[in-house]
Amino acid sequence: MSLNDFILWKNLREGTLLASDSISAYNKILHLGLLELEMDLSGAKPYDHDDPKGNYNDKNQYFNRANNLGMPLLRQNATGFSKMYYWHMLNAINNHEKQAKKPLNKGMVCGNLGVSALAEGDIDAGIAYLAWAMREDRGWIKGKPENSIYASPLYIQFSEAAARGGISQFGGSAPWVSLKNALAKYNTAYKENIDIKSIFKELEDSPEHRALFEGAIWTIHRNLCLLREENARGIYEKNNNVFTRLRLFDGMVTLCRFVELRMKHHESRLKLLKKKDLKEALSGTLGTLLLKIFGNKWFKTETPKIPRFETSKTFNRFLKSKSKGKSSHNRSLLLLLVIRNYSVHMCDPDVPFFFDNVEFIFDEIIGAYLHYLKLRKII
Repeated sequence: MSLNDFILWKNLREGTLLASDSISAYNKILHLGLLELEMDLSGAKPYDHDDPKGNYNDKNQYFNRANNLGMPLLRQNATGFSKMYYWHMLNAINNHEKQAKKPLNKGMVCGNLGVSALAEGDIDAGIAYLAWAMREDRGWIKGKPENSIYASPLYIQFSEAAARGGISQFGGSAPWVSLKNALAKYNTAYKENIDIKSIFKELEDSPEHRALFEGAIWTIHRNLCLLREENARGIYEKNNNVFTRLRLFDGMVTLCRFVELRMKHHESRLKLLKKKDLKEALSGTLGTLLLKIFGNKWFKTETPKIPRFETSKTFNRFLKSKSKGKSSHNRSLLLLLVIRNYSVHMCDPDVPFFFDNVEFIFDEIIGAYLHYLKLRKII
């Protein structure tokens, strides 16, 4: 064996031993957690999700001892292990519910599982698990937003990343920092004073819409970080990989869909439109919705400016042309409409302006959302 071969063998052996130690430590934590949980599940009381009794902190009392074994993994950023830990805990709780025919609150385990998944970059699962947590805790959240998983320090440490100076675990501005930046630009352009708390309060009536909003921002953030990392590492000489570009575009389209859903939600609730117009607005496309809300004058003046996007180059030129000049509500609404609709007809991500100016597009979509909320006096 040569010296080089010996060093390679030695490093592999040391790495294997250290990995085995780590896995053994995790397996011990998991084993102890399942034992504690099994003992405490037997005494857990059935839970009424829609009409919970007692104190908020009592809802997961049966899970406290098992949770305290897994929490250090999450707090010390061993989130790969904490994700597996809480997934096994959730399975055990579900199995007990089925066997004992006894519903239990799973808000804590779902919340910790969701935060762990997000920290690992598993955005879709993370947001889904957080939505599950909100569903489990629905009886405690209504009228008490401080009980929401999104108000938990465990979530905020990643969404705001204050301990890292606003830089997320993936690099780049954390999701809430990007949102605050968009709000600041809107406030400066239109002499408003909207803060992030106003947005979150506006979303208190729909935990699912809040999940969609958070998920869209996380998807944009994660894939933008990947593209910039890809460029910094020199992986591609020219265009970035198609998968990540389309996932980033998907995130922006989801943000547009969120705005559309909120508009339809509020129009249905406020009933400010005539009955026929309201029916068409709620059942129609985003274009129809904008027509009914902002009127024929706006629609006939602005939408003819949208060319027929037969190629990605046409779309790219349109976006570039809209970046010029001062901020305007008309520009934000037009960009909301074309970003939302482009992917319905085209799937070509060869749109360099979009990927070079993601923050600009993001700010404009948020601006369209804020303009609507101000128009309807919702905030």
